[in-house]
Amino acid sequence: MSAPVGLVVNPRSHTVLRKGSVLEAAARNMPDAALVRFDNVGQLESQMTDLARQGVRQVYVEGGDGTLQAVLTASLAPRTGFDVLPDFAILPGGSTNLAYKVFGLKLKTPEAALDYIQQRVRHGQRLATVRHQALVIDSASLANPAIGFLLSTGSLARAMVYTQQELHGEGHRGSLAIAGALARLMVWPSRHLGQDGEPLLRPSPLTATSSHFRVEGDHALSLMTTLPTLSLRLRPYWGEGTAPIAFTHARWPIRGLHAALLKVMTGQAGRHMIRHGLVSHRVDGVRLEYKGPVMLDGEILPVPEDGLFTVSVTPPIRFMR
Repeated sequence: MSAPVGLVVNPRSHTVLRKGSVLEAAARNMPDAALVRFDNVGQLESQMTDLARQGVRQVYVEGGDGTLQAVLTASLAPRTGFDVLPDFAILPGGSTNLAYKVFGLKLKTPEAALDYIQQRVRHGQRLATVRHQALVIDSASLANPAIGFLLSTGSLARAMVYTQQELHGEGHRGSLAIAGALARLMVWPSRHLGQDGEPLLRPSPLTATSSHFRVEGDHALSLMTTLPTLSLRLRPYWGEGTAPIAFTHARWPIRGLHAALLKVMTGQAGRHMIRHGLVSHRVDGVRLEYKGPVMLDGEILPVPEDGLFTVSVTPPIRFMR
């Protein structure tokens, strides 16, 4: 192989665990490829540093949203040492594969993966890529800024934790199952309690500030993303403009909760959602003051003592198609 390639596999990802790794099988016929088994998040930065030292220019990631978040976070960490950020490719491997559904690769067999990688090495820039920005979340509790695509707070973060911990048996996997679980939580909120014994759907204080808006006080939930759609092609944001971050905020209480949920699920969300206490903006960055749960791509982030988070975006990242 004439150019360095890095293959990152999470052996504990749901699909990889059940069916085996496509990339790991393909690597048996790619002696020049650098294979990284993502077993420990604490070791990933040093593993990505090794790829940078080898001059890797293409990184293939097989895992779920949390795996991609960890790889991007490590790759963009200043100490990792990529002089030029590599191109990335996403193969599905987890319970949720949100980014994959937007700009992933459908390589279902080791043979297909091997053929694609060899074509990409030979033809490089002539093959299709897309550029997309990711969220950058920084706080005093993070060693490096976290890089991901979907950030949630409040009841939405609590509900996502609940679905992971309580509903992720063998028959409750994937975006459809999670979306269904979240919908049930919203329809019958009083039936579902967190591990603290309190309702999942409850108020928590949050202040969010950007260059052109400020919201503060008790909120039900908020979400931020750079993706064009979420699971089931939902678009729960309707802010105007071209800024990269879609930010949606729901005050507490959500007025007409069931009607608001129905509008979101059927693609009828818009500026009229303000009657339910929901607003949506397009922004370049947000500053959060908040001490409740914060989830990024299915992973809970540590909350700093001061409760301060900044949310911005990366430069455009190249994803191979």
